[in-house]
Order: sequence, then structure tokens, then C-alpha cells
Amino acid sequence: MRSARSRCCLWARSKRIAERLVDEVEWIRQCAEWLDHLNTRDYPPAVNIRPEADFPERANVVVDLPRVAAVLRRIAFDVDELARSVDDLQEARVADDSRAERRRRLAEPDLRYAEFCDRTGTPWRSTHHGEAAWTAYQAERRRRGETDEDPFTAYNPFRHGRHH
Repeated sequence: MRSARSRCCLWARSKRIAERLVDEVEWIRQCAEWLDHLNTRDYPPAVNIRPEADFPERANVVVDLPRVAAVLRRIAFDVDELARSVDDLQEARVADDSRAERRRRLAEPDLRYAEFCDRTGTPWRSTHHGEAAWTAYQAERRRRGETDEDPFTAYNPFRHGRHH
């Protein structure tokens, strides 16, 4: 039989998982609202990525289909991570800083090729290195949820026989 302390810890962990699931559902609802807006209006919605506590400071970003798709992929990744953590509830990462989570969800810029090469130390200046670097860059973008394209079959400006 479990001790009272063990039951309390299990309850607290279960509560954190439930809170995360509620947060993920809210993000899915927000994505649905954005899709409705994009479908019914002539202009995309703009979203303030700063939390309400930062008022009056604002940082608006335009919400377009690629951004909605990226948010949905991140939700899928988070729910998958959460499902895997049920066996080991301590592994469930709960964001302590809602400001950081909001920025991660909406403001994380798409990965730029030059930034990727600089950050990873990937040589890219020659055609040979460029092709491998571009493939690695596309693989990282796919891992981050920015694209669904297979990095090995997607357009690569460094491949022979391809024009820009």
C-alpha cells in the first residue's frame, strides 16, 4: 500500500500533467481561431507575444498558415512528450515561466541557413560542403517543426542540375 506522502506526490504530478493538457487544448483552440480568421478575412491576425503582465509593451507578430502549422507541430511534440512522461512523471517538463513558453510558441523565428551554419560550425562555402550543410539545415528545420519536407529529397540549391 502506498504511503500518504507517495499518494500526495503522485496527485501533485498528475495535477501538473492535467494543467499541461488544459494548456495544450487552449493552444489548439487558439489555432482554430487563427485558421477561421485566415479563412474568413482578407488580412492575417496579429498576435502580441508579450504576456499581459508586460502591458503596455507589445511585440506583435503576424499569424500565417506556416506559423499555425508550426504551433500545431509543437503542440503535437509536447503532447507526445507528456504521454511518454506518464510512466515517469518526474520527466514531465512543466514550464515555470509562462512568458518564456509564450515566446517559444509564437516568436521563435524560423531557423536561418547562415545562422544554422554558424551555430553548428558547418562549413558551407563550397558546393560540396554547401549541399551537405543545406541537407543538415533542412533536417534541423524538420525536427523543429518548420517544414514537413524530407531533407534528402527537398530542393537543395547546391545540388547539381538545379537552378535557383
